[in-house]
Amino acid sequence: MPPVWLQRAAMVVYVTFCILLGMYLIVLPWTWWFEVGPITQWPAAQAILQHGFVRGAVSGLGLIDIWLGVSEAVNYHDRR
Repeated sequence: MPPVWLQRAAMVVYVTFCILLGMYLIVLPWTWWFEVGPITQWPAAQAILQHGFVRGAVSGLGLIDIWLGVSEAVNYHDRR
């Protein structure tokens, strides 16, 4: 069993990762993705990814990711 400080540090890293990834997944499909992003090199992929359904689905995954991070932070318990 890892020490308590290591468990807490891992939880902080996990929560931070989930929230940042979620924020990127919410914002990127609506802003940066099509202007200067790597998708501009592939017109076929760009046509698919510009559909509102795909953008909304990716943003929905971002919301789920943020929810996972917040849920982990709220329900965290030290294992001793």
